[in-house]
Amino acid sequence: MNRPGPWKIIVWILPLALLAWAGCSKEEEEEVLPEVSFSFDLPALAIAVDSAQVAAPSGVVFGFEGSAALGQALTANGFGTGQLVGVGLNKARLYFSDPVGSYYNALQSVTVRMAVGDGQPVTVASLDSVPDGAQALVLGLMDVDVAAMLRSNDARLVVRMEFDGPVPPVTGHSLVLGAQAVVLP
Repeated sequence: MNRPGPWKIIVWILPLALLAWAGCSKEEEEEVLPEVSFSFDLPALAIAVDSAQVAAPSGVVFGFEGSAALGQALTANGFGTGQLVGVGLNKARLYFSDPVGSYYNALQSVTVRMAVGDGQPVTVASLDSVPDGAQALVLGLMDVDVAAMLRSNDARLVVRMEFDGPVPPVTGHSLVLGAQAVVLP
């Protein structure tokens, strides 16, 4: 009886081994839908600040209507609320409006938090070191998804300031926020 040589065995086994290896290493691929993002501005919020209240540990609470701006931005870009994946802030600026020509020299820090209803406020923007001579502040942003807060008609902003010098009892400010929405097409 003739036994097959080692080369004949390799010729038969090698293709089978390659087939088995290729079948085992093939991963199931999921179809990944690309996300699309776009930016939009929220309505500027004019706020009158009582220095005693805003310096309190709880800060000052302001009603915030972001749902209309979110809805308009989605519609303008051809998307619906069901396609929304998340929203993050991409701009937070605080401007002095009254008294005109004022500076934030006496301000040590500012924190802006957002919440829905009676929920716990979440810090969305802050500035810990305010430069002398600033009439406008660019706040640092936190990586927080604010979609639920912008969808709600019961959202609120909490602004807290710490001072390291004398300030007028009441001042006027404008808070400008911008956002970036992420949607699935």
